[in-house]
Amino acid sequence: MNNVLLDHFFPPKGPFSPPPRLRPHKSAPPLTTAKIAAALSKCSPTSAPGPDGIPYSTWKQVNKINPSVLLQILAPLVLLGYHHASLKGSNGVVLDKPGKPSYESPASFRIIVLIRMFSKILERIIAARLLAAARIRRLLHPNQCGSLPGLSTYDAYLTLTNNAKTLQRPQLKVSSLFLNIKAGFDNVDNSTLARILREGGIAPYLVSWVSSFAR
Repeated sequence: MNNVLLDHFFPPKGPFSPPPRLRPHKSAPPLTTAKIAAALSKCSPTSAPGPDGIPYSTWKQVNKINPSVLLQILAPLVLLGYHHASLKGSNGVVLDKPGKPSYESPASFRIIVLIRMFSKILERIIAARLLAAARIRRLLHPNQCGSLPGLSTYDAYLTLTNNAKTLQRPQLKVSSLFLNIKAGFDNVDNSTLARILREGGIAPYLVSWVSSFAR
């Protein structure tokens, strides 16, 4: 059963392709200790650590004592637009889904992937820059609620009900279609994603980092 779960949750990948020659992106705004501190402030101390076993609380203490430590490590990765392969290691915790009549199929289980907290700090910094760029470029849909600060599922619910009631007032019939795309993120084509980001006017260093992260 262990091999079946491994093949299901971690399907074999193609041969590893070495990264292109790395060059600093002059357009990349320099990383600051304030931005690192802001990213750390949003990290929960109760989150389980990844393979290195170092929790957020340790990184917060390190940054409090000497902010230059994280700055010296993270700044080059931002400047190069590169997510190092060593940061992609993870621990997978397989949990059974309650109420299943049988647990002989991998579909009866779900997996929680625990990655290195250090990697997640960098991800938060890049995500904040991508969000700012998307807003400036007006790449976000007006009804987008997920992954946006200050918005939640409740906001999406209010938007949906408001639109439905607005259409019902003139006696129009309203219906909703909900889609759950299985493994959507796992099957995003890297080159297509990079092209969409470039066409959207996203800075080259961010496009490079996203491509490196997804590789």
